[in-house]
Amino acid sequence: MTEAAMTQLEQDAVQVLKWFITNAGKYVTYHDIASGVGIPRGARLERTVRAARAAAENLGHCIEDFLPSRDPRHRGAYTTRLTLAEEGDEHGARAAMYTVRRGVTSMRNMRRACAYEAKNRNGIAPKAFQEMTTAVEGCIQTVSGVGELGQEVYRLQSEKDALARRVAELEARLAHGPSDGYVTV
Repeated sequence: MTEAAMTQLEQDAVQVLKWFITNAGKYVTYHDIASGVGIPRGARLERTVRAARAAAENLGHCIEDFLPSRDPRHRGAYTTRLTLAEEGDEHGARAAMYTVRRGVTSMRNMRRACAYEAKNRNGIAPKAFQEMTTAVEGCIQTVSGVGELGQEVYRLQSEKDALARRVAELEARLAHGPSDGYVTV
């Protein structure tokens, strides 16, 4: 597809994706993106980022959801980042688990609404709503089981990281060596 045949949204998405690739691995805000690509903050930029996210996924990359920053420099700001294909880390796992929890909440809302409509004697298609209720219940059970496994993996990774930091601290103490010849822990 030539640039002339591309819509404005597609052109913007390509521009945003290129910008993200040059800033891969860095946490960025909408302000950073707007400054980097020259698209003013607002609905147009948000649509463009969603389109760039879909394009990144097609390339095997991941533009994470905007989550509140844990960095003091971005206190209170929502940040995202592009993670290149097969270069994920525990922060990406945290973002994925956040998305899973949101998805499960949406599915529970869907199940509740469909169950209501399935019992509604004035409803337009109670049988279809009952089938959707059954299907979404199966999805919830599957995703909830995977979510619990994901939480366990995330917890174990966090413990492993804490142990690695502790070992590094102990190695640093050993390198400097205490004056009495004993290592204190």
